[in-house]
Amino acid sequence: MRSTGARDHEELKRLNARINDAENRGDRVFLAAVLAPKFAFQRADPERTVDDAGTFLQKVAPGGERTIRVLKPIQLFNDRALVQCIVTQGGRDYHNLRLFVRRDEEWKLLAWANEPH
Repeated sequence: MRSTGARDHEELKRLNARINDAENRGDRVFLAAVLAPKFAFQRADPERTVDDAGTFLQKVAPGGERTIRVLKPIQLFNDRALVQCIVTQGGRDYHNLRLFVRRDEEWKLLAWANEPH
């Protein structure tokens, strides 16, 4: 059954926290499961490197100390959602913009861009 409104907001908030935890653990299996079939990730490096899913997953390693704060509002557009969050790592804040799409009743991460905050 398809969720709407407040339920979607809570589900997306939890999913973003789980993504953060998976990055800290280096859990490539979980992260691969939440990525859309095609995925783009813009890094916060000076070149603003864009990785596809394979490259993104190769660079995931355990040992991170990231914390996340989801900013409100989470924007819902039917089967699309835009989530903004601040991820703190190594004493620095990064503004993350994440685009999710609903596929087979599950939210999948289609695009993720971050930059220093």
